[in-house]
Amino acid sequence: MDTSRAPSPSLALPQAGRSAAPDAAPRRPPARFRTHLLRLALATGLPLVALAVGLTWWVAAGERNVAMRALSRSAESLQADLERELRITGVVLDILGTSPSLDAALAGEANGADAAAFLARGRAVIDRTPTALHSIVLVDLQGRPRANTLLPPDTASPGIDQLRFPDTPAAPNDPRIYFAKFFRAPGNYISPLYLGPNAGRPLIGVTRVVRRDGRPVGMLAANILPSSLSEALRGQELRPGWIATLLDARHLVIARTAQEEAFFARPGMDWMVDFQRGAERSAMVRALARDGTPIYAVLRRLQRGNWVLALSVPRAVIDGPLRRAVLVAATGGALAVALAVLLALVLGARLGEEVEALGPDAAMVARDQPPPLRAPPRVREVARVRQALAEAGAALRARAAAKREAEEHLVLLLREVDHRAKNALAVALSLIRLAPRDVPPAEFAAAAEGRITAMARAHALLARGAWTGAELQALAESELPAHAGQVRLSGPPARLSAEAVQPVAMLLHELATNAAKHGALSVPGGSVRIEWRFLAADRALRLDWVEAGGPRLAGAPSRRSFGLRLMTQLAERQLAGRLALDWAPDGLRAALTLPAARVAPDGTPLAAAPTTRPA
Repeated sequence: MDTSRAPSPSLALPQAGRSAAPDAAPRRPPARFRTHLLRLALATGLPLVALAVGLTWWVAAGERNVAMRALSRSAESLQADLERELRITGVVLDILGTSPSLDAALAGEANGADAAAFLARGRAVIDRTPTALHSIVLVDLQGRPRANTLLPPDTASPGIDQLRFPDTPAAPNDPRIYFAKFFRAPGNYISPLYLGPNAGRPLIGVTRVVRRDGRPVGMLAANILPSSLSEALRGQELRPGWIATLLDARHLVIARTAQEEAFFARPGMDWMVDFQRGAERSAMVRALARDGTPIYAVLRRLQRGNWVLALSVPRAVIDGPLRRAVLVAATGGALAVALAVLLALVLGARLGEEVEALGPDAAMVARDQPPPLRAPPRVREVARVRQALAEAGAALRARAAAKREAEEHLVLLLREVDHRAKNALAVALSLIRLAPRDVPPAEFAAAAEGRITAMARAHALLARGAWTGAELQALAESELPAHAGQVRLSGPPARLSAEAVQPVAMLLHELATNAAKHGALSVPGGSVRIEWRFLAADRALRLDWVEAGGPRLAGAPSRRSFGLRLMTQLAERQLAGRLALDWAPDGLRAALTLPAARVAPDGTPLAAAPTTRPA
């Protein structure tokens, strides 16, 4: 019957590493080593890049905030400078308004002799501040000029109605409207930009109502040049790219720190006008310049005249460092991550080859083959695993060799046991066949039993020694247990070969049996001394059996008994040695010489010798 068929499908077990469920989804193959390194590089590099970009943004944003605060402080400083200039002009008007010559000028003819003193004092003030003041004009309540520092005395001056304002659709152009505002102002009034009929150039007037006893008697005006305001703006030494612009009440540009001629007297930008029409005192806006450049601007309203100061800067100047810093950080981080990814791929490929090589090495170790020689690994753990595989392979090969040796030894042992068993049976059969027939059956049985028991004890010693031999002293002690108090053993450690154990055991048994019947062991006071030593010449063993204290002997027996013949055959044919017997009157002395092939010092390997069979 053929029993080599495959098992039934119903009894088939699932293969290792696979799911037993038939509809289970296939598992994704594990990622390569370099893929894990790539993920590690990205997992560590990207957060660091994000952190670097974030820190750069935070630092650059702080610098941007500092720049924006500096922009606000500069606008505030510019406003303070402008208002100081206008305040100085107002102080001049306050001083001139208390002059007695002013009253004389108002009471006399226009630019007449009564106005000469006032004009002289006004020109003296202008000479001390030529960059701030352009001219001083005194006007009566009807708007008629009474004194003008631009004209000599006795020279007629045009009236208020001769003032001209730049055309603009967003503000009135009638000078009488502004003249009415002059008188309604509680303090100094700052006029919009206008074209003076005597100066022939654009001016800005700072006016003050002259009052006597609480009622107005005239108006005093100090005209300043717009260029003086531009100089005040440029006095701050603004940073590159920063532009300050000043609008009058009619939304016209009256001063600018850059391209002043191109923008002078032109309407301001819509975002400036919108702020000017509102009620806020200051604001910061994001707007567009006339050429479309995105800018940041700080707007501040002056305390008088409804003037507006705008300090603008291109956003690129403020945001540029922030963007450049972030761009540099992001680019540097991206390059660093790219380099880390490249190194991860290169190192992962190299180290992955080392890790993958462990698989074939382990397979070769499993097949009891030494792994091939490879280049020294770069990873310590791989080196340790490779070393462990090499050691495991060597251990497996050693174990396999030991197993083969043990199997061979077991075969040899079985053969030896078989040989020893057959040899023991042959010896026992010979003992029975050659034993004398003229002895009583009980004596025959006792002798046969003793000899077979001696063989059994030797057989047990051989079994304990794995059939490799036995110690001489242990063998002698096992054969003479009943006479331990009368027997003394002495000699160096010696180990008998497996072939010599049973013959020596039987020989010692025959000597002990003879001594127990006829010799020293037959009386209580008798003793036996067993001594052995190795001969220096050929490393043979000399064993001496010396009896003392027994019955006195009359010499050698008249006939050779079966025991004597057996001992001779054991010594000469089984042991390939010599046995000498001396029947001295005080006791038997036996000298057994064993060749080096049958015995050796303990720990020394025995020389090989052919197995002999009993006669």
